[in-house]
Amino acid sequence: MNIDVIGILELSSMADGLNTLDAVVKESPVTILKAEPVNPGKFLIMITGDVASVEAAMISGLEIAGNSIVDHILLKNLDDQVIPAIKNCRDPEEWDAIGLLETNSVAAAVEAADMAVKEAEIHIIGIVTGNETGGKALVKISGSIGDLNSAMSSAVIMLRNKNQLYKDIIIPGPHIDIKGFVCGN
Repeated sequence: MNIDVIGILELSSMADGLNTLDAVVKESPVTILKAEPVNPGKFLIMITGDVASVEAAMISGLEIAGNSIVDHILLKNLDDQVIPAIKNCRDPEEWDAIGLLETNSVAAAVEAADMAVKEAEIHIIGIVTGNETGGKALVKISGSIGDLNSAMSSAVIMLRNKNQLYKDIIIPGPHIDIKGFVCGN
């Protein structure tokens, strides 16, 4: 299944998260990609489906979640590298440079990854969204220095405007010994 629409709700309460998840799936026929507690005590919901269904579910979710919302996004025309990068980390196709975008929320990381890959010829290595990030997220991309500068520049501006950027780093000519650790091997 090719996923080109994603809705993400990130809540500060696990109880509100489960209540919101129930409201989201009752609202319209959506597929749950991920729904789980995320450290430190947040709850993450990722859904997909047709545009109208995801829009309706997101509206309902935002209403039910109220003040528990930490961040949220609805992305249409999602690049086909994004969903596989959320599910699995893959070895970099290019080893010229590695770009890292550390964000304060998962929603912001997914939005930044989608923006970056649409801006320049880069490859998404992975998007770390689990408990190992302590509530933050990490986008790992590879490409040439020029493409990474271009891709990350746009994403960094967006993340700063949303107050969701924690750190951005480009590693030019990364040493071969770190290659296995980029995906946490």
